[in-house]
Amino acid sequence: METLNIKTDIEVGRTIFENIPNEVRPGWAGLILSRFDNYIKHIPAEIKELFSVIDNESNWGAAHGQFAKIRQFVLTHKSYKPEAYLLLAENVAKVTYNASGQPVPFDKDSGWWIPSCALQAASHFDDNRLEEEVKSAILIFNRNKKFRDSLNAAKDFLVYKKIDDILWFDWDPIGINDMAPRDEYQSYVPDMLNLKKSGADIETIAQRLHKLETEHMGVNGNIDKCREVANKIFIS
Repeated sequence: METLNIKTDIEVGRTIFENIPNEVRPGWAGLILSRFDNYIKHIPAEIKELFSVIDNESNWGAAHGQFAKIRQFVLTHKSYKPEAYLLLAENVAKVTYNASGQPVPFDKDSGWWIPSCALQAASHFDDNRLEEEVKSAILIFNRNKKFRDSLNAAKDFLVYKKIDDILWFDWDPIGINDMAPRDEYQSYVPDMLNLKKSGADIETIAQRLHKLETEHMGVNGNIDKCREVANKIFIS
């Protein structure tokens, strides 16, 4: 699919969205929204709270109230840019609520607009790397048929992507995330994912990160920072 078609054709957005299993739609939508975390200087608290709702399936019903908070922010911050980012967040909240199965869902086309809003928001930054990351997140389930056929594989992959982001943006022990290829730490992601799935606690994850820093990379480790990163992995 051409980026332009995704950005401008709602029917393309519909095809993309309807290829995604209902149970992972909130995670997919949240992944797209999170692509902007390191580009938006001041992320509204209402949107930060939405991520917490998405991460807890039993709390998806609370996304209705979170949508109302985001809408109120939109109405009272007319000059906020990019506006498409706020509209994206609104639709992410709607999709999350709809996936909860609670009564009186939002319009079924809410998810159709997510690809378009996301790419419009990315255009604001004129950054090819951001646009490619957004497009990649949008098309995850269209490019990987196995994720459509296996909910467990789909959910694991969404967690994998979160951990990948955490290692790249929050850990980055050699300080290269503004210049090196995006895959610099990806070889460590499976290990972190396996630790998380096995029920490892924060300290165990932190010690593994510290060992990677000191023994594999040969840098002076920072155990306190490792604990902060481990906490993010633990709750991801």
